[in-house]
Amino acid sequence: MPVDIVELHDASEALDRARAFLVAEPAHHNLLLTILDTSIEFSLAGRFWVVSDGTDVAGFGLESPPGMGAVLAPMPAAIARQLAEIVSSPLPRVMGEAGTAAAFAGVWTQRHRVGGEPEGGRFYELGTLCAVADAPGRLRLAERADRPTLVEWTIAFGGETETIAAHAKETVDLAVAREQLWVWDDGGPVSMSGASNVAAGVARVQRVYTPPEHRGRGYATACVEHQSRLLAERGLGCVLYTQLGNPTSNAIYQRIGYQPIAETLAYRFA
Repeated sequence: MPVDIVELHDASEALDRARAFLVAEPAHHNLLLTILDTSIEFSLAGRFWVVSDGTDVAGFGLESPPGMGAVLAPMPAAIARQLAEIVSSPLPRVMGEAGTAAAFAGVWTQRHRVGGEPEGGRFYELGTLCAVADAPGRLRLAERADRPTLVEWTIAFGGETETIAAHAKETVDLAVAREQLWVWDDGGPVSMSGASNVAAGVARVQRVYTPPEHRGRGYATACVEHQSRLLAERGLGCVLYTQLGNPTSNAIYQRIGYQPIAETLAYRFA
């Protein structure tokens, strides 16, 4: 049965229309909620798609800012295919729950006669936190004095994960100012991890990075475990994404107590 799909260009209006749908599953929709929050705060341009089935919202997707690619909420494959039929090009990539992203990409690649290269990921939610870290040192909030190191690490993280790090300085400055960036300190910073804005009671652990010369000593495990404990003690839910191509990080997060709740796919369109 066809659904009604509306394309909006105002993040505030999109959030107003889709709020009940998104906050009903705050863990699964965390990335969408935080992108909307950022788009509103910084008046970013974008495209926002609200899918309605009668009076109920049945799906949601967005691309903000332009050029970042689409992020989709989990939705039935039939709805994802209809969405792919009405979204105008260009679109460099799409990311979402595996079935949703695959259904969208199947229609998109055929419609636009382009290739689609998939990359698998996994979405985790913190269950029972386990004390497994045994690295020397301590967790502390990042400070202004750490800025050169953290900017360098943010750029390196972007390179290793094939994500955009063009605004590394601004990203670090904002995260430090908002107390959303931590370092593991063992005679100086040796690892870092950040947190997203809180959305519907859920924070996302992000930008976990240890430079090559400090790897293999448990610093990232310690950083994420202690940061997750701080967030949980504030009454927040914790989620995070990983790439399936990185078995080390997937194993670390499960040892800490993160449980897989969704498999994801990101398709890059040629």
